[in-house]
Amino acid sequence: MATLPPRKNPTATKISKQQLTPLQTLLQLGFPKHRAEKALAATGHRGVQLASDWLLAHVRDPTLDFITHRQYVLYACPTGALAERLLTFWAESKELGWNGAHNFIPHITLVSFFQASDELTSELVSSLENIIDLDELCDRIDLETYVSPNFMGLFVKDADTKWLTKISTNYVDKLTSLGITAKPQVKSLHLTLAYQFPSNLFQPLRLMVEKLGPTTPDNWELRLYSRDPRLQNSHVHKVIHAYTSKEHDDLELRVGDYVYIPEGACDASTDGWVEGTSWLTGTSGHLPLNHTKRTAESDSWTLHTTIQINNKKSEIVEEEAMPKTRKQQPSLLSMEDSVDTPDGVEINKESIEKASSSPVVSARQIFICRHGERVDFTFGAWIPYCFEENGCYVRRDLNMPKEIPLRNIRDFQNDSPLTTVGEVQAGLVGEAMKSSNIKIDVAFTSPSLRCVQTLAHILKGLDLDIPMKIEPGLIEWLAWYPNGIPVWMTSEELINAGFNVDKNYSQIIQAKDLPLKENAAQYYERSYELIKQIIESTVGNILIVAHAASLAACTKQLTGGQIPPAAEVTKLVQRVPYLACLTAREGLNGWQLHPPPFPPITHTSNSRFDWKVLM
Repeated sequence: MATLPPRKNPTATKISKQQLTPLQTLLQLGFPKHRAEKALAATGHRGVQLASDWLLAHVRDPTLDFITHRQYVLYACPTGALAERLLTFWAESKELGWNGAHNFIPHITLVSFFQASDELTSELVSSLENIIDLDELCDRIDLETYVSPNFMGLFVKDADTKWLTKISTNYVDKLTSLGITAKPQVKSLHLTLAYQFPSNLFQPLRLMVEKLGPTTPDNWELRLYSRDPRLQNSHVHKVIHAYTSKEHDDLELRVGDYVYIPEGACDASTDGWVEGTSWLTGTSGHLPLNHTKRTAESDSWTLHTTIQINNKKSEIVEEEAMPKTRKQQPSLLSMEDSVDTPDGVEINKESIEKASSSPVVSARQIFICRHGERVDFTFGAWIPYCFEENGCYVRRDLNMPKEIPLRNIRDFQNDSPLTTVGEVQAGLVGEAMKSSNIKIDVAFTSPSLRCVQTLAHILKGLDLDIPMKIEPGLIEWLAWYPNGIPVWMTSEELINAGFNVDKNYSQIIQAKDLPLKENAAQYYERSYELIKQIIESTVGNILIVAHAASLAACTKQLTGGQIPPAAEVTKLVQRVPYLACLTAREGLNGWQLHPPPFPPITHTSNSRFDWKVLM
């Protein structure tokens, strides 16, 4: 048989299917590289099928082609009997009411949240696996209980802290070599049991913590998680009932999906509907809140790898292995601040223990309220109906004010007073603030009469006698005043009418400096610059009474948001009822929105009764 001559141009060896990486397979399927990497990162590199399913589900995700970085965090988590007892504790403490610890699984933070591009996900996992020395695994992690009026947790003993710190610092060194900025937790490592709980829950929670008993020689493991960056400053709700969209801006709900809902949105909703983003599809829309149930934020995270880091012992630890609960001492941390925040703020345990001789530091807060019910929106053209020819005011309805300030009657046309219901609404909010132990140090109001009256009644409900600062810059979007800026009552006129006005206040924006016209972006910029100057020029907690649009305009950019389009501004206003209240709190990461610490006001309309219909 003749031998075959050698080929001059051999065919290049084809890559077999077994040799293809998941990324290469997705590229061969026609997916763009950035989308394929995003899908693999979002699904924890668990295979081509899961990644391709994710891509198909997210085909309408508006951020699919955005260059965004997932946020990663490294935890140490128990996996044995202690983990089971902690999960039981979580479930029982939830029955008392939600607190900050319920947002996460039981854990010790080793490396706080850091950002990494999608193409580095595999290297993040391999780097973590390479720093673990199997010969240096410890037998156990000893914990001791700490309880204070605003925080309860299990602190790692010093000997084990050094070992865990070595893991976190070595991993951060690996991340640095990849060009990633991260921060290890090196002080006061702890597992949070409860924080951000109301004072009335302290005793029942304390008893539950004491019942946890001593630690057992459980296994512990490292867990590398990541989350969608859109999840920041949001709560996670799990869908428990399906919902099919009925309007173009509705969000379709599938049982088992998770929904990201902005903080405070649930409490601010007046009709049981909120806007959220689907974990399953990445799309956003309005949804019925009663079709969901709040759950831990970490339920929607992606788990990338787990690594066991200790050798479990078979013997049972004696009860004295975990010391009895330490003597309660006042803490440096306020009730609103977490000592186990996702951003990994360092906690100095020695500072906490020495706090008995230190003052309590409270987070600074801003409370922004819309005014109460106004006469003109309730009764329409009320001026001809309520004023005699001689100019005397006549109360034609019990919901009309008993008396109104003396001024030019025509000026009421664009500067309406409150109804009686509006006065009651404001008083109720003031009383609720007092019951919630809210401390107000300074109070500002729009010059609109309805806002001045609302603030006066809130302060009355608070039993506070602080002067009101009249700030023209708080007036709502001027596009709603086509006939020009209203004529407001002067400070002297308001004082003569019985209002406690700060005569010495120097207005940040005077009425004469307000623009004749402005678009939505200019209105939001005006409000943002104003709120920054109010913050800089005052100390303590701030109360502001203004308009429906003011709640978003004063806080959107302050909390890191973007200016919405004009159509969205009008849409938002329609969802802000009378006396809606928004809370912004200053933290280590700047200002963030929080739900108000008291319930909203909800009531139905009451049409005018004509007795003649019964004749």
